[in-house]
Amino acid sequence: MDTTPAQTLARALRTDPALLDAQWKNVQAWLARRFEQETVSMESILFLIGVQEAGKGYSPRLDKEVKQDRIMTGTYHAFEKVGLYVRDEKAPEGWRRSADLPGLSLDEQEKLLRVAIVRYFAEYVEDLPAAEWARREPDEA
Repeated sequence: MDTTPAQTLARALRTDPALLDAQWKNVQAWLARRFEQETVSMESILFLIGVQEAGKGYSPRLDKEVKQDRIMTGTYHAFEKVGLYVRDEKAPEGWRRSADLPGLSLDEQEKLLRVAIVRYFAEYVEDLPAAEWARREPDEA
């Protein structure tokens, strides 16, 4: 069944909060173990996604602008998983928004980003606990 980006976005926002919270904690715990950290912030996770997707590796000497670019790259790749952005070679950043965002509260914005990050890691990390949930549309979970 084909869905529009707006429908995909709406479904992501309807994701069960308890289920999302459990999956979010799984992602954070997996990354914390993998990188030997006590905690992993959302910004750190977006940075890691950006480093991975940029394919240029990590250097501890990256300047602030490059780090911010990696966070934006991570954000685009995460939001691609919920249909908010699509790759577009003609767009200035290489991405264009595929759905208009309704006026979202800060809580809704954070929820959407968490859903997107969980979906990103569910696709790429096979040993992420209970990742199967995130591979499905929220209505199927």
